[in-house]
Amino acid sequence: MKYTSCIHLEHGITFFSSSVLICCISSHEGGGNLLQIGDYKGELIDWDKVFENRNKMRDDLKKGIIPEKCKGCYYLKEHDWNIDNYIDEVLIGHFTHCNCNCIYCYTEKDKKFFNNNKTYNIYPVIKDMIEKGVLSKNATVTFGGGEPTILNEFEELVYLLLEYDVHNIRIHSDGIKYSPAIEKGLKLGKITLITSVDSGSKQTYEKIKQVSCFDKVWQNMAKYAKTKNGLIRTKYVLIPGINDSLSEIKKFMKKTREAGIKNIAFDIEDNWFKENRNNIPQYISVICDFVFECYKQFDIDSCELYERASNFNRDRENRS
Repeated sequence: MKYTSCIHLEHGITFFSSSVLICCISSHEGGGNLLQIGDYKGELIDWDKVFENRNKMRDDLKKGIIPEKCKGCYYLKEHDWNIDNYIDEVLIGHFTHCNCNCIYCYTEKDKKFFNNNKTYNIYPVIKDMIEKGVLSKNATVTFGGGEPTILNEFEELVYLLLEYDVHNIRIHSDGIKYSPAIEKGLKLGKITLITSVDSGSKQTYEKIKQVSCFDKVWQNMAKYAKTKNGLIRTKYVLIPGINDSLSEIKKFMKKTREAGIKNIAFDIEDNWFKENRNNIPQYISVICDFVFECYKQFDIDSCELYERASNFNRDRENRS
């Protein structure tokens, strides 16, 4: 039966520091952050109850009743959805500790609190999902954060997923700490590594990241690139007033190619986008168009647009 839903509503789960959500998409009218479990501290999950609630939500979706928090989300589409009970979209973002200090991070408002915020060990929960057959081998498992490579269980957890033969592990890392588990996953072709450098020069990098690791990050990225099989993307988050120049973006693309990487990702800073979504300055449109249309000039194969950049494109299409 065809009805309007999305991959997250059907089969998604998101682990945050004190809750389990269905997804983390939030730049749309409804605001997202649809709750699955509140006041969560890493306990093993009653998946029968989760799927019971998910099936009740499916019944509403089949009647055309969309959750208020999902309204306006670009992930929604009419489709003949698979209604079997399994999870194949996982976001692991339960930790806030980081070895970087990005000025646009939500933790910047109280860095001391977030860097000392106690977190739970996610490894037993993922292991339980595997043992109970809840996690599909076709799943996309994404690490957000915080910085995943400094999690105590990170290496062990990645090896567990690789052993289970999950083929699509997406890891968002700042690239400061080199990870043998990431290296192995890249060699096996099972990992996509996304590193948000946001700059092509040391001066701009240090202004955004507030750490002196520009050269180290690019060296690590070049080392990862030698694995050949996995997909590596360097990411550029556009921050108006900080890195919003064509010259900086061109330097970023050149550094990407010098590191042996042929794929990039692009987004717009979250808070700025939400405040200015209906009044984007023309020069920002010019910069975005340059990224969307000219990356191949730098011998780059692909440009993946993240949430705000995708919304920006969709807004323009809807107005045209």
